[in-house]
Amino acid sequence: MNIFSSLPKGDSAYWHDEPVSDSQGKSYDSGAYALAYILAGPIATPLTLTAVADGNGWKTTLTATDSASLVPGKYWWQAVLTRTGERVSAGQGELTITANLGAVTGTFDGRSIAEKALADAETALASFQASGGKIKRYTIGSRTMEFHALAELLQVISYWRARVLGEQGASQIAQGLGNPRKLFVRFR
Repeated sequence: MNIFSSLPKGDSAYWHDEPVSDSQGKSYDSGAYALAYILAGPIATPLTLTAVADGNGWKTTLTATDSASLVPGKYWWQAVLTRTGERVSAGQGELTITANLGAVTGTFDGRSIAEKALADAETALASFQASGGKIKRYTIGSRTMEFHALAELLQVISYWRARVLGEQGASQIAQGLGNPRKLFVRFR
């Protein structure tokens, strides 16, 4: 299925799907089946997008109006083929609706939860070290953390740093830049 993986809220999107085959080799095309995408996530009612026949395949449209009704966040999609008395799930996956920066009012922080937590933990470490290890309770934003030893704080930093590195690696792979953890060596 050719649905997008990420789209800013309010943007329109179009994609084409070719006929599909199941694991037994049965083929499904637009001559016999209708295709619909169902998006569910941080909205009260799932959004259904009905594709139209386009040759043997289908063309699906997410209008700017439908996209504007979506809340930024992670969504799950399912592609469903139907005809009288039959329903077949053709695919499923995840996608992300991002904020429309042109419509943001006030401040915007596009960092992930892991990036924010890492920054908070590093700020707590800086305060801890600046006080000579005497301040062990920290309030950052609306969160309060208490550490009994420096080792606990370093463990929290290590955890969030690993999460941030994982997110950055996944982002690079998704952009086609390759896995940053793979090292290739050429011998001559």
